[in-house]
Amino acid sequence: MEKISEILTIVNTALLPILGFFLFYNSRRREARAKAEREEIHNVSSISDEWQELYKKAEDKLKAKDAKIDQLYAEKESDRQRIRELNEQHNALKMEHQAAKFKECTVRGCEKRQPPSNY
Repeated sequence: MEKISEILTIVNTALLPILGFFLFYNSRRREARAKAEREEIHNVSSISDEWQELYKKAEDKLKAKDAKIDQLYAEKESDRQRIRELNEQHNALKMEHQAAKFKECTVRGCEKRQPPSNY
């Protein structure tokens, strides 16, 4: 009985680790593969987050540029409107000046008005 017990102990001592290695080899490999996949997914996710952040920054810059362009166009339009108003005032003053020149008397004393006028 002792010999059988010793033989079983030797077999258990030698075969159980080898048997355990072969039994759990696939599970260890699956666990390592799953860990690698998780790390890869995490890396892809972090890369995606970085790209998304860069896209948002570029979009914000573009919006800021568009706002600045709109502001400059509004200023340009107000400047054009002011130029138009000043041109109209200038033309009105030129017309008044021309009318005054036309009505101007060239003779002193105005008894014999040159040019003659009904004024």
